[in-house]
Formats: sequence, structure tokens, C-alpha cells
Amino acid sequence: MMKNEISRESIVNLTYQGNVAILTLNNPESLNSLSLDAIKTLLVQLYQLSNNTRVRALLVTGAGRGFCSGWQLDESGVPGLPDESFGVRQAHLMAEYFNPVIQAFHDVPFPTIAAVNGVSAGAGVSLALACDVAFAADSASFLLTFTPKLGLVPDLGASWKLPRLIGWARAQAITLSGERISAQQAEEWGMIWRKTSDQSLLPEAMNLAQRLAQSPPGMGREVRHCYHMAQINGLPAQMEYERLRQRELLDTPSFEEGLRAFQEKRSPKFSPPDN
Repeated sequence: MMKNEISRESIVNLTYQGNVAILTLNNPESLNSLSLDAIKTLLVQLYQLSNNTRVRALLVTGAGRGFCSGWQLDESGVPGLPDESFGVRQAHLMAEYFNPVIQAFHDVPFPTIAAVNGVSAGAGVSLALACDVAFAADSASFLLTFTPKLGLVPDLGASWKLPRLIGWARAQAITLSGERISAQQAEEWGMIWRKTSDQSLLPEAMNLAQRLAQSPPGMGREVRHCYHMAQINGLPAQMEYERLRQRELLDTPSFEEGLRAFQEKRSPKFSPPDN
């Protein structure tokens, strides 16, 4: 087990509770908007956590009264060539840092949980949707500002995730209108897993993270990829995918331990892959 510790990075704090890692966006004055420094830090931390076999679950939240108010589009000092347009420069940053962060959430081997406190806007919505499970406090809200306020389309995977979670009609309507979605509405629509009180948000999210941390190693990525393939496969192709994955997974130490624990009527104790 890891001792509680805090990284030296202040813009995105990394702490641990046992084998659960906690990433806290830590720029409360701007409702945790994503600066270039923040997204770089987040990317490095996700890569490091992905290779840390002691980490078995990840919880993501925001400091203060907001989860994440989105991308700092007007940030000064962003590197670029003298003759480069703003759009070209930002597109490079998306390719280099922002999109890889979302991809990193999909590639980490452990389950990921978002604890959405307060406002989640623009890229903040994309960040929450990138996690496997999302909790939202009663005070939380989701706001897609891309289209009606900025003349942009949803990005960082939101246009892929939203229609699959809440349906085409709702996704298109909230994108065009920019209507604020409450935690209650998000739960009813299936955009998040569960709404909870502000006081219970972190305890409930941590409770689930600790439960999921007891799962067989690698299963966050395994289940994530399985359901991703189900979005693009027909039924026969998906059943073949399931068959081939079961062929591999049935021969793993995790299945052997799970079966033994079931037969012995005890809880399984799964080991990290390098143990």
C-alpha cells in the first residue's frame, strides 16, 4: 500500500489513498480551467500512473466550487510560429496535449471515476465523460459552450461520447442551445452514473474507487475496450471479439484466483501483474 503523499505540482495535485490515485485540478480561481501548463501536467501524470502497477483506480475531481470550466482559449504566451493563425496553433495543441489526455484516460489499465463538483463546461464536460464512471454533486452542472457562444463544435471526444450516452436528439439540442444541464437531468438522461449531495460526493466516489481497486488488474481498460468495440461491431463480430478475449482471460492468474476464491467461499485477492 502506498502512503498518502502529494506531488510538488500545484496546478494538478496528485494524492493517494492506498492504491487509489486522486487527481485534483487545482486552479479554483478560474474554476479549474485547463491552461497549457495544466494539460501538460495532467498528461505526464496520467502516463506515470498508467505505468504504476500499485495504482488500481483513479479518482478525478476539482478544487473549490467547480470541476473544470474548460480550455483557456484566450491564454497568452502559448507557443506558435509568427505566421501561424490562432486556429492552426490551437489545433497543434489539441494534437500534442489535449487529445492525448483523453486518449490516456481510455488507455489506463485501471477504472477511472469522475467526481464532478460545481460547474463542468466545455472541455470540462469532455474530461468528465472520459472517465468510466461519473458522480455529480447536487450543485454540479454541465454546459456545452462550444456552439452558441464560440461558434465551435464539441471536442476532446465529447461529440463521440454524448450521442451514445444521451441519444442523438438530446446531444444535438444541448449542443446547439448551450442549455445548462443539472446533475438531476444528467442522471435521468444517463449522462452520469449517479447524483449525490455535495457533502457525499467525494466519500461516495472514493468508496466506489476503493471497491473497484479490488478488481483484477487491467480490467478497467479491458471493459472499456470491450464496450468501445461493441459500438463499431455488428453482433456476430462482437461475439467473436468476446470469444477471443475470453480465450485469453480464462488463462490469466486473475481468473485462476477468482475461481479458487469462489470455490473456497472467500473474497479474491488479485495481485498486480508484476507480482
